[in-house]
Amino acid sequence: MEWSEVLDPALSPEELICEKVPRLHEARLEQFQRFSSATLIFSVEFTDTGDRFTFSLSPDGAEARTGEMIDFPQATARGAQSDWSRAVGLVATLVEPADQQIERYEGKVHITQDIVDGFERFDGVLEVDVVDLPDGGPKLSFEVILNDYEEPPRAPRAHLTVPWQVLDEVAHGHLDPVAAAKGLRIRGSMGLALDLGGYFDQQLDLSRG
Repeated sequence: MEWSEVLDPALSPEELICEKVPRLHEARLEQFQRFSSATLIFSVEFTDTGDRFTFSLSPDGAEARTGEMIDFPQATARGAQSDWSRAVGLVATLVEPADQQIERYEGKVHITQDIVDGFERFDGVLEVDVVDLPDGGPKLSFEVILNDYEEPPRAPRAHLTVPWQVLDEVAHGHLDPVAAAKGLRIRGSMGLALDLGGYFDQQLDLSRG
């Protein structure tokens, strides 16, 4: 299954997440097993429509549905559905070159259940602005809620400004994710951002090989 079949801006969120993502995971299950022995759960919530979609990826397969699952996600992405088609089209330009880089991390990155369990201690929200987009349009803004469907009371917040050029250089293998993260502009809870960065740096070898 090709990425172009999945990251099609004409697809609705339900079609992409509930239909295409499980099919893509099935087609690439062997690759997933090389990089993760844990189940990963992600949720997407749209603030302007109230719609939510949740999917899990595991070494045994994938599941996707509208609404929430029984288990909590590692991350919930929250943004406007009005940005959906534009965001999907932009992400599509990154995924294919990024896909060509993934094999360099084989043997260096493997997500275990211990890593997922350790990640559960983090709570908070990352506010993300992707700026200087190649289509010349306004920034894309969204939030990432850690380890929950909803923002916990008094959760720390860190604001990250991510230039599109950084994403493009990571996708094409010109910049490793660790160096990219260290160069981002961060406001708000520096403790949350630094703790997260330190955890991933300790657990996963994301430096460019």
